[in-house]
Amino acid sequence: MKKVLILTDFSNTARNAALYALKMFVEENAHFSLLNAYDLEFSGSPYVMQVKEEMAYESEKGLKQEISVLKRVCPEAVVDAISSFGSLIDVVHEHIGENHPDLVVLGCRGESALENFLLGSNAYEVIKNIKAPILVVPKSAQFKKPGKIVFATDLQDVKKDEVMKPVKDIVDHYRSALMFVNVLDDEYVNRLDAESKIEAHFPNVNVSFNFIEGDDVVKSISKFVNENDAEMVALVRHDISFFERIFHPSITKQMVLHPEHPMLILHDEME
Repeated sequence: MKKVLILTDFSNTARNAALYALKMFVEENAHFSLLNAYDLEFSGSPYVMQVKEEMAYESEKGLKQEISVLKRVCPEAVVDAISSFGSLIDVVHEHIGENHPDLVVLGCRGESALENFLLGSNAYEVIKNIKAPILVVPKSAQFKKPGKIVFATDLQDVKKDEVMKPVKDIVDHYRSALMFVNVLDDEYVNRLDAESKIEAHFPNVNVSFNFIEGDDVVKSISKFVNENDAEMVALVRHDISFFERIFHPSITKQMVLHPEHPMLILHDEME
């Protein structure tokens, strides 16, 4: 059974991401966990325990309300609530270590740079520090069956086949076309060899490789996505260049200013 961890701060953005995930995976009989992390910014007050108890109560209350809303839309979905004290990163790390979810889902507001993702700047910390597949859903995104997925790539192969599994599962379930796109730069790559290695991860899948030019990586990829009417963007976060080129704060500001498409971020080294 597919296990999906959804992060929430009870905002409309978080709810939209949760609904997107439910609609996308409910047909696969997925098990959804809705997680809210709460933490104290101070610890020296004599009222800490009282405040912590109040925060726990509000967290549990909010989760019940959110699940009620989600179940009205997807009554067949199995959703449990997780209220955890601690920093978001620590809480998510702990949950992944104990439960090994197949996917982590969070929302982005799409109002400004990455610092304004759902849960504040913590969302970027999730993307950087949580080595698990992450689906980032823009505030305005409405679920559509992904007929086309654009996979932004630096043509590096992944270390393990399982890294590609979240994309493979979506492609297999929805019979999606998978469009790999590489922004040409000065670095030499044996394209045929690279394509062969990547394609080997996706047997019996409609795969294409596309090469585009442009100094602005994000703008070039976004243009390609829009021109091809794709519903989703995927990429692998390697520890080096390509991910940082896209998610460097100055570039990310462009990418999330008015995001339209969910992004599936994979990690080459899984937790």
